[in-house]
Amino acid sequence: MHSFRYRLWLIGTSLLICASAQAETLSRGGAVQRALAQNPQVAAARAVVDQARARQGQVEAARYPNISLTVGIGPSLKAELEPGTALQSTENAYGDVGWGDLSVVFGGVLSVVQPLYTFGKIDLRQEATEHEIRARQAQADMTRADVAFRVAELYESLLFARDARLFFEEMTHGLKSTLRRTETEVAAERLPEGDLLRLQTAQAYLDLGQHQSDAGQVQATAGLVAYLGMPAGSPIEPADAHLELLPISRLSDAQLLKLALQHRPELHATREAQAAFEKLAQAEEAGNWPDFFAAAFASGAYTPGRDFVDTRFVSDPLNHFVPGALVGARWQFQNGMADQRAAESRARALEMQQMEKWATVGMPAEITVALEDIRRAKADFDSTELAVQRAKKWSVQAAADFALGLGDSSDVEDATATYVRLRLANFRARFEYNVAVASLAKATGMLTAPGGDLYPTKD
Repeated sequence: MHSFRYRLWLIGTSLLICASAQAETLSRGGAVQRALAQNPQVAAARAVVDQARARQGQVEAARYPNISLTVGIGPSLKAELEPGTALQSTENAYGDVGWGDLSVVFGGVLSVVQPLYTFGKIDLRQEATEHEIRARQAQADMTRADVAFRVAELYESLLFARDARLFFEEMTHGLKSTLRRTETEVAAERLPEGDLLRLQTAQAYLDLGQHQSDAGQVQATAGLVAYLGMPAGSPIEPADAHLELLPISRLSDAQLLKLALQHRPELHATREAQAAFEKLAQAEEAGNWPDFFAAAFASGAYTPGRDFVDTRFVSDPLNHFVPGALVGARWQFQNGMADQRAAESRARALEMQQMEKWATVGMPAEITVALEDIRRAKADFDSTELAVQRAKKWSVQAAADFALGLGDSSDVEDATATYVRLRLANFRARFEYNVAVASLAKATGMLTAPGGDLYPTKD
């Protein structure tokens, strides 16, 4: 009975292990969306936006009263008025003091200061933080686009490596049967040993290709696991059966550039940052002017055993209550500090302006590069597609002729090497084409934009 239960437990444990190791199937869109939802780089960018919102809250808080309350407790001397007179106690404050003369004082100071007019120091900083929030959001969109492009590149790499691996396995399987027949013929001295050496060399070439494709598959999977926030070592299975060319947009170069001008987050980030620094410069210049405010305060202290002095001329610091209110102005003179801070902010605004100009100039070049990569990869695909079919036919005929004794082993080697090179070139053309499509989507700002369909980032 115990042995039977142990076998059931062992079977159940094995099933759980197999289930946990089952590869997760992901599409292009699923991989990108999961990375955007979980990648720490994207989360860090969102945290920067939250920091800007917190700074906006700090500026907003400056509009409201500044309330300060200080309370304390300490030792004090007792002091009572002479009965029936207005004279204070005749005891000396610095003479002999016994424990019976001591009491305790409870005191505090409350002040409330309400800004009335600051010459724009608060309002301008409020506008600056609004622009900063939008700039940080655009920077977060830049991070999202970078992550999405990297995930797209890794996904295409995984398809490339997997198709290459399947191809090398197929070629190795076909060549092994030829190798076995050749080994038999060489052993029977019906073929020279050079034929066997050529085929063994071709086999080694296929082994190298399989090693590279295996490593590429592991590397691409590890990269995706990291970007998608999955446990280390998690297996991933692409939803696509093979690496195929993605559909391409039929938009003209001018239309693509228009998209970029509308959607590239880099432009939004630099424009909003420039506006933020301009507003901050104006706020710093306002530091040359005073702040008008209204203030109310109250000071109080209470000491048991100490009489209250009821006069307008004397206030007992250890037993009193004094309220007050005033309207005033406050200046800060720092020898041109406000102007220098304003100059620094304007210099940073100029920096953002120049970066915006560079981004505007560079965008057409990025679009051109992506389009030319697409055109070149498509041309490579078209050239190799027919050549692959011919090379495969040549390889099959060479192997058949050699098996019948009508051909030479060098023909098998040449045909196999040519077929492998062309097939890999075809795979690479597909990979580079799809990556260029993703690059075009990123260059136009549409890789992660709502409604973007240049590259399939959504299921």
